[in-house]
Amino acid sequence: FDVDAELVRSYLDFTKALAGLLDVTGRLFGLTYLPVTDLPLWDDEVRSYDVLDTATRARLGRMHLDLHPREAKYSWFAQFDLVKGVRGRQLPEGVLVCNFSHGSMSHDELTILFHEFGHLLHHIIGGHQDWVRFSGVATEWDFVEAPSQMLEEWAWDSAVLASFATNEAGQPIPADLVGRMRKAEGVGRGLERQWQLFLSAVAHTLHHDVPDDITTAVQHLEDRLLLAHMPARHIHTAFGHLNGYSSAYYTYVWSFIIAKDLFTAFDRDDLLAPDVANRYRDLVLAPGGSRDAGDLVAEFLGRPSSFEAFEAWLSS
Repeated sequence: FDVDAELVRSYLDFTKALAGLLDVTGRLFGLTYLPVTDLPLWDDEVRSYDVLDTATRARLGRMHLDLHPREAKYSWFAQFDLVKGVRGRQLPEGVLVCNFSHGSMSHDELTILFHEFGHLLHHIIGGHQDWVRFSGVATEWDFVEAPSQMLEEWAWDSAVLASFATNEAGQPIPADLVGRMRKAEGVGRGLERQWQLFLSAVAHTLHHDVPDDITTAVQHLEDRLLLAHMPARHIHTAFGHLNGYSSAYYTYVWSFIIAKDLFTAFDRDDLLAPDVANRYRDLVLAPGGSRDAGDLVAEFLGRPSSFEAFEAWLSS
């Protein structure tokens, strides 16, 4: 497909990518990010913003972006709640903890940035409930990744990318290059989904069966669900999601199916159109966990969720 990852990286300056992310999500969901500069924060590189409703200027919450690596810092990428919002009592506050370099980014890293920011948006937009239990990202676990997985789609759109992905000469990333990237991304989709199902099976088996010999149990699953076991590999020792997700790693697969279905409501020729994004904000994100996720999806789509969009994606 003639995709040079280093050429792609030359269009993805971190500072411009972050500004682009804020611009894109602000336009989509009617939000304004107002820098806050007078806070006693835990590191000089942390950036804080008040999140305002653009139309009403009401303050919806506050976010802190801790985006670069340093010694002894959490070494992966995640969103953490700092304050749970309660309607009329306290505003939600969230922290994005990532480890991006200060210079250029890979496209994979850009996708991660969009994904994790999706959790942060969900926490703030959905953080206005009467009960703290339902505030923010408090939905069923097999839905909780769907909003973030869906927001990744904007990192693959040529028009969206062209709005902030520019090289040193100021030229936007070519649509033809993005098209080749999208085609290359489609290679091995079935194998990638099979890998996710394998990890889901590992998580469930180790929780449900509690095998004495974990290595043998995982090897058996590799032989059943993958092409073959690779000798001397112990994938479970590097499977970080076992700590926290336990048996429920399948939620990534299930949420992904829902995310593909949610995305069918958007106009792929104009992903910056605000009307459907505002509906999505109000019907899916704003309720937090106060309603069953299946009901939120059905109200937004006008029908129950289905596998059709996922099947179409898998075969495309």
